[in-house]
Amino acid sequence: MNYELLMNKAREAGFEALEIYVSKKLGMQITVFGGEVDQNNITDSQSFTIRGIYKGKMAVYTTEYAAEDPDYIVERLKENAGALTTDEEFAIFEGSPSYPEGRVPNPIFKQIAVSEKIALLKGLEEKIKAYDPRIIYVPHCRYNETNDAVEIVNSSGLRLKKQNNFAFVVAQAVAKEGEQTQSAFTIALKLDYREFDPDEIAKEIGKKVIAKLNAKPVPSKSYPVIFENEAMSDLLSAFYAVFSGEAAVKKITPLLGKEGEKIFSEKITLIDDPLYKDAINYHPFDDEGVASYTKKVVDKGVFTTFLHNLKTAKYFKTKSTGNGFKYGSEIGVHITNFCLTTDEPKKSKDEMIKGVKEGLLITDLAGLHSGVNPINGDFSAQASGFLIENGAVVRPVTLIVVSGNLLKMMNAVDEIGDDFKLFHNNIGTPSVKIAQLPVSGL
Repeated sequence: MNYELLMNKAREAGFEALEIYVSKKLGMQITVFGGEVDQNNITDSQSFTIRGIYKGKMAVYTTEYAAEDPDYIVERLKENAGALTTDEEFAIFEGSPSYPEGRVPNPIFKQIAVSEKIALLKGLEEKIKAYDPRIIYVPHCRYNETNDAVEIVNSSGLRLKKQNNFAFVVAQAVAKEGEQTQSAFTIALKLDYREFDPDEIAKEIGKKVIAKLNAKPVPSKSYPVIFENEAMSDLLSAFYAVFSGEAAVKKITPLLGKEGEKIFSEKITLIDDPLYKDAINYHPFDDEGVASYTKKVVDKGVFTTFLHNLKTAKYFKTKSTGNGFKYGSEIGVHITNFCLTTDEPKKSKDEMIKGVKEGLLITDLAGLHSGVNPINGDFSAQASGFLIENGAVVRPVTLIVVSGNLLKMMNAVDEIGDDFKLFHNNIGTPSVKIAQLPVSGL
């Protein structure tokens, strides 16, 4: 697509501003089942989203064709603008004063033959099966590779481009002992193919699924609870929208009007970090062309800011935080790499366990999509994990429900672990110990 030609034609047609947003995605997916390749797909797609302001109205046109006739695009934009009845004022962002450096894609993924990637999966499947005779089934063993590129060009002279590439392996194992069957997942995310270690992945998932065998509920009551890092990440993922400027505009967040107030324990700091160097997604700018930066959303328990795109920032008469990202054709407010951290002394997970006389280590949460009320912060989720007695893990636990309120829970944080990890949901956290939470079981 000839960007300059399109912008010139739009200008001649009376458009006040124009933006071209280009998204290119190249992906690979390989699955292995029973030692055979079950799926081997390559996807290659691109899309062009053109936004133009015509007589004060913002029109949008999307196409997958780089050779689309610019005259046709301009006419469709004019038609779309003419059909709008809103009185809202629109603007196309001209650009930030400066931008962080982009990430250079790792060429190693293209250099590794597909046959080697298949061999990785076949070897992993065998290693998982061989970990323990109680592992009876490996229903899922998959390799995914992603190469994304985004380019933003506008009539104010802005020219931006960013690229990300990474790969991940997903595996599931099923184990059986007696009449009980348990399953476990693991996801290994890498920015460098050479870092995949099938022995390590097989050991992780094997240990995880075997540890779940012979699980049973515990009596219903309140317990000290340690959320393992992955479970804590899943819980936060159900609530990150409470920090969104969109939720604040709609008045569906318990944090409305609480900026500058203490909402969590002083042990808790939450950071939105689009520039996290080890993350699979690195964002020097958002999808509106706003420069990204690292910001503390909660600083030592004090709520400092909602996350904003240009629209919500305008509503609250503040600046965008660089969190405007596309999902489909709409630009919403989304986290980048959302990290829970602390300035307080950290403890190992084993140290936290040793300090519990009777409590629970929660490793898995389910049903969060339906068990969360983002308006008041209440949650209720199916959980599994381990019973702790006298400072030691004594047995696996399942068929329990853990409930609480996000704000109250995060004010009852006793200890924070030293096992921080950024997960596939773009939320990073260590293990966290909560003083007491109600648990429903037997």
